[in-house]
Amino acid sequence: MVSTNKQPFAAAHKVPSRKPGSAITSALIRLARPLLKVNLLGYRAEMANAFFPDGPAAGEALGANPIRMLFIGDCAASGYGVLNHGLAVVSQTARYVASEHNRGCSWTTITDPELTAIRSATALATVTMDIKVDVVVVLLGPPDVLVGTAAHEWEASLSRVVELVRKTPDTNCPVVLAAIPPMYRFRPMPDFVRRILMLQTHRLNRASRSVADALPRVSYSHFPPIGADGTYIMELLSWRTIHSLWGKRLGNDVSLAIGSDAPKH
Repeated sequence: MVSTNKQPFAAAHKVPSRKPGSAITSALIRLARPLLKVNLLGYRAEMANAFFPDGPAAGEALGANPIRMLFIGDCAASGYGVLNHGLAVVSQTARYVASEHNRGCSWTTITDPELTAIRSATALATVTMDIKVDVVVVLLGPPDVLVGTAAHEWEASLSRVVELVRKTPDTNCPVVLAAIPPMYRFRPMPDFVRRILMLQTHRLNRASRSVADALPRVSYSHFPPIGADGTYIMELLSWRTIHSLWGKRLGNDVSLAIGSDAPKH
């Protein structure tokens, strides 16, 4: 499912280089790639047989001066586990933003359950950028966790996404990078697998925060806290509830990123 957008690049802000110690983490992830590949195959099989709502994850909340949003994401943005797109994190986020700003809202998406950061940058570079947007929200991660994407590769891809956003007409458009959900806490799994997924998720989230710290008008949104450590999210909540909680948290952070100076149309 593809959409469009519009935004320019703000100078050559460099993402911080890798910290000393990251080489050890990278080596561990490289050693674990065969294990991650097994989990990736499982993920692909699950996505192929999973329930997703029909049609594109796009819509609008009626109101004056609608805020135009573009979401770039994988399975969550595609509506994984809910009956219709209105229940998914994209719609929940957009409607929260509309309510907070007392305005209308319209949203389009670039989504695919297996969308990686590098593929999202490629998609942005190739779509016809003829739709203006006021904010871009990036919800990527699970596929990159499972393919063992390196932190510096992740940073480079996210920075490229921001650069492409900055090359379209709405130069000051904020970009919000959503945290990768704690995949290692969704359901029971062998302890070694859980630790590898946790390590990879945390290092990519740290890299996302580095990008947000390094580039202007880019911010980072944490995943909402759900249950205590050691509990499994899918034993506590339904996908519908998870989408709702995430949409409220992300919607609040997106609203703050837009601020009070969102363009009127």
